[in-house]
Amino acid sequence: MSHAFLLKLRYGFLPFLLLFLAAAGTGITAARAESAVPSPAFSKPSGFYDDPFELTVLTEKGLSVYFTLDGSTPDETDSLYAEPLTIRDVSEEPNILSARTDIWPSGIRGEIMAPPSPVDKATVIRAVAVDGEGNRSDVSTAVFFVGFQDKSFFYDEFTVVSLVLDEGDLFDDARGIYVLGDAYKEWRDSGDYDPDLSDWQIPANYMNRGREWERQAYMQIFDQGRERASAEVGIRIHGATSRCFAQKSFNIYTRKKYGTEPLRCDLFNGGNRSEATGEPITEYDSFVLRNCGGDRLARIRNQLVQNQTRGRGFITQAAAPCVVFINGEFWGHYEITEKLTNSFIRDHFGVSKKNVVLVKNEEIEEGTGEDAAALAELRKWIRETDFSDAEAYEELGRLIDLDGLAEYISTEFYIANWDFGDNNVALWKARDPDPENEWADGKWRFILFDVDYSEGIYGEAAADMDAVERLRGMNCIIADFFFGAMGNPDFRERFSEVYENETKDDFAYGRVSDAIDELDGVYREAVLATNSRFWPDWSDDEDEDGALDLEFQEIREFFAARQEYSDAHVAKLMSQYN
Repeated sequence: MSHAFLLKLRYGFLPFLLLFLAAAGTGITAARAESAVPSPAFSKPSGFYDDPFELTVLTEKGLSVYFTLDGSTPDETDSLYAEPLTIRDVSEEPNILSARTDIWPSGIRGEIMAPPSPVDKATVIRAVAVDGEGNRSDVSTAVFFVGFQDKSFFYDEFTVVSLVLDEGDLFDDARGIYVLGDAYKEWRDSGDYDPDLSDWQIPANYMNRGREWERQAYMQIFDQGRERASAEVGIRIHGATSRCFAQKSFNIYTRKKYGTEPLRCDLFNGGNRSEATGEPITEYDSFVLRNCGGDRLARIRNQLVQNQTRGRGFITQAAAPCVVFINGEFWGHYEITEKLTNSFIRDHFGVSKKNVVLVKNEEIEEGTGEDAAALAELRKWIRETDFSDAEAYEELGRLIDLDGLAEYISTEFYIANWDFGDNNVALWKARDPDPENEWADGKWRFILFDVDYSEGIYGEAAADMDAVERLRGMNCIIADFFFGAMGNPDFRERFSEVYENETKDDFAYGRVSDAIDELDGVYREAVLATNSRFWPDWSDDEDEDGALDLEFQEIREFFAARQEYSDAHVAKLMSQYN
């Protein structure tokens, strides 16, 4: 169909039909609130194209269309659409968002460096229709990747996530969620200024949390070049220490305030299934675009452990690699990751969201003050009770999933998770037991998450680390649960069996080495591109492949040496009860 014919139709009796047929590529979703003025449509859908093309913006007769190409919301002060636009490969255009260097404090991780060369880019177009009385339509958004068949193969292999939003929502000093911003400047100029603080202790906009620091964005998800889902979403910065990294994680939320229902999309291609029904989970009201946490160079540690232990007596998080673009600029490799909420528990175990008590990092994440008081009382009882007594141990087993506890602790001990104990621990239960649901029995159960600061990373989570004594020195929930249960010989026997099974099976050196090879084959090109994008000097020489080999070799060497040390630490623990 020619562009001339399309423009003729625009003024004929078929515009409503044409707009409807073209809407699949506009970014319009049925759940969005509709303006009285119909939104523009585009002559081609968002996606990946081999060659440049002409794009026509379609609207009803009598309406004016204004558009932007920088991600901002268009209005009458922006470009007036008058003729088809040439959509081409814009990757060699100067970096805009990627050139920002006010997103990280100087300090122990070095000065922030912008990419020395242009990053891969897509064309983002946002358009709004305005009638003669100044009434505006909803905004239509599309993103076009041109010439990517000549770029890295991972664009075909990975899911691609595009986020489009006003630049100021990320980088404005007052409201930007990605920058040092006013929060940093006020601290720097105050009497509280302390140049010796670690990067993750320094106040900055990106350290702020809560709804006040959520910004609206338009998200599109592509697989093999075609759009699978789109929605208006809220985004926030996610994480703890990694918030201060140049590449930051994002929480993604669907909300009624954005006119968006939960995202109906199988984010994990059938790989994330409900324990209650066995069916794939295909609807999400939130998830995380995770920057791989502390594992910012190898980028596989969390995924490796999650994969090796899936199916154990604790729940793991589904995760899948993706590539993120923000306002059309390459933002690197991320992991689409389940977010730990009451919806997560509902989806996996069929427990009503209102009946979920979820604890994360020593705090009640989902629940009430009464739930917090009950947990505190349970901890007090455990610390004061001798579980060598059979009746007391039986009661403990009614309150805690002891098999799951043994398997969970075995994993955390063996991988030498440096950031485990009073941090990066999650557990849940159903507040009111439901005899019709085996998972809603009121027992505390365990979730493995954020285990990237492990497996020899940075020399801190070393193969000889005594994870048992490290946990013993902490005043935390999981230490109370574990060392309390260890007072009973039946639990000690169970823990010993589980530990032996996991370490000789899940974490057998040959099996782990094969798993690293497999991840390497999938991740390597995306990891290299991401490291070069955010840390241009990450490799001491030009052999970046060799530098990444060394990162992966560090993980292999950890597992090659870990068994001997970990076995000795567990044997020492067991001997203390003889």
